[in-house]
Amino acid sequence: MLKIDNFSQKSLLIILQQYINMIRKILIFLILLSFLITSVSAMDSSNWTTANVGYENFKIPPKYENPYESDFNMYEFDEDIDEFTIRYVNPQIMDLYGYFLESNQAKKVKVAGHDAIHFTCYDRHDGKNNSKLWFSAGEEFYYITWRGTKITSTIKEVVKSASDSKYNHDEFYDILNDEYQNYKIVHAIESQRNDYPTSDRGHHSFVSVGSNGVNFGVMT
Repeated sequence: MLKIDNFSQKSLLIILQQYINMIRKILIFLILLSFLITSVSAMDSSNWTTANVGYENFKIPPKYENPYESDFNMYEFDEDIDEFTIRYVNPQIMDLYGYFLESNQAKKVKVAGHDAIHFTCYDRHDGKNNSKLWFSAGEEFYYITWRGTKITSTIKEVVKSASDSKYNHDEFYDILNDEYQNYKIVHAIESQRNDYPTSDRGHHSFVSVGSNGVNFGVMT
């Protein structure tokens, strides 16, 4: 049977202690590095201006101050809405969401505690990638547009400045899914109506979506 003398035992203990000390130093270094990265990446928005859009008071990054146009429904930094825009979408949520869903790539994400959908597309006219982020604040829906395909710390800070959503994860996506189903129904009816010949020039049909579902008929 192999025996270890006292000297060998002491040597092993020293080596083991040195190894433990080295691991401890590495862990401390990694913790400090993580803290440093977090501190550097944290954004100070305390001096940002604000803008009222819909029922929210959004923080506006300095590079997007002095808007081209700003009112209740939209904060538009540039005449080109893809540069940076915050929009209150409830008045047109069905048409806007349906169009975005069929015209862009979409991905479910979580941004600053908000469930959201990140739309991306490539604009062949100006050769740039564009993003749109749909989310809710309170009981209302909004989207933000910007150039690029990544959700930057700046965009996260804008979303963070909004109120928490009153919808849980499933409710948020169920509402948008319902709007898209309505969008498809309305556009299918509209398409059939446009293809249907009529000799009665004194009447025209209508399609509407309300709390009681999709309605259509003839108006005189």
